[in-house]
Amino acid sequence: MEANIAAKAKARILDVGSINMDLVVRAQRFPVAGETLRGEGFKLVPGGKGSNQAVAASRLGGTVKMIGRVGADTFGPALKKTLEDAGVDAAEVKPDPNAATGVAFIILDAAGQNSIIIAQGANLTVLPQDLHTLGKLFDDSNVLLLQLEIPMESVVEAVKMAKERGVKVVLDAGPPTPLSKELIKQIDVLSPNETEASALLGREVAPTAEDAEKAAKELLARGAGAVVFKLGERGCLVVTKDEVVHLPSYIVEVVDTTGAGDAFTAALAVALGEGKSLREASVFASAAGALAVTKFGAQPSMPARAEVERFLANPPKTRPI
Repeated sequence: MEANIAAKAKARILDVGSINMDLVVRAQRFPVAGETLRGEGFKLVPGGKGSNQAVAASRLGGTVKMIGRVGADTFGPALKKTLEDAGVDAAEVKPDPNAATGVAFIILDAAGQNSIIIAQGANLTVLPQDLHTLGKLFDDSNVLLLQLEIPMESVVEAVKMAKERGVKVVLDAGPPTPLSKELIKQIDVLSPNETEASALLGREVAPTAEDAEKAAKELLARGAGAVVFKLGERGCLVVTKDEVVHLPSYIVEVVDTTGAGDAFTAALAVALGEGKSLREASVFASAAGALAVTKFGAQPSMPARAEVERFLANPPKTRPI
């Protein structure tokens, strides 16, 4: 896959989302019910889908502002500093004195696949009224980047404020959560995987390109502007009312899949904010996602713009479709 990734304009990203500390341990496999396994390599790693995507979007060349909440504990200031160190404007990442910072408990198996449990904590205190006084942040943005780890009413309000200002809405549909048809109609680019698409449609979506295409077309019929369906090692599907394009994944050495989807969606938002076509943006996103799995941790694995440009200048082989 090739893409012209020279920036046509500066992407101005507003990310309204979650901020977590990831507690990560490695094990040979995932435990079954009632089983205790020996793990190794425990680490604390900054995470949260919103925060991951903010860091990734900044590293990929976007101007990024984030709205979120942390707890009044030791994790909160550390996570805000991580955002700032990555170049994200975190002035609206505020501590909630009555909540703990969100955490994610992550198990990595020997193949680098992950299993995650999230305790949302302060992320649940991102409320619609918090957004009402922040209209200028929406005014100054050309892409709103959202996930589903904050209250749904806040997602709805953020989308409403963006659409009133002509700001493009990119929504990562994780974690799996049903969305109203009214909300889906306001989303310019919806990006689920098969588990998330199952929650959106209320039916099981099989892990095949054929069923992903069927699901994406159902989401278009419900009003989504476009669907970029993440298929993991099988690549992604770009589905609009005019075309269906299957982009294969790149063959890379997998170290840790945590955060790969966040790198993908952030790259998609940045490229769209620069004025690229959805297909160009999806190629750029595929490269960012591939690079993310070659490193350990969520935010530490988010690639820089220069890395993606080098990758696309001399890409590895892709998996057969």
